[in-house]
Amino acid sequence: MPQGPKDELIEVLRCTDQAEAQMAVDEVLEPAGIAADIHNRSSHAFPAPASMSGAFFVAVPRARAQEAIEMLNEAQEEGIISDDGEVAELAEEK
Repeated sequence: MPQGPKDELIEVLRCTDQAEAQMAVDEVLEPAGIAADIHNRSSHAFPAPASMSGAFFVAVPRARAQEAIEMLNEAQEEGIISDDGEVAELAEEK
């Protein structure tokens, strides 16, 4: 469980089914040493910015979020994972 801001999880991918989310974790993130959790919001929504119900979200530690996003975009372009999932865009921090 996250202990503070440095350990905060950031959602980097939204998928419509769990298998697609698990594929992103197993085939892209874990081999790169990026820990990832899947948040199941298929039956209800949690109050969070930009969250949508009816989906599975892949979350990674904030410190690795940009790297994860780049890897997921590349994996979609190369056909390693489906391009049906929506990869997040991080706002630049000031």
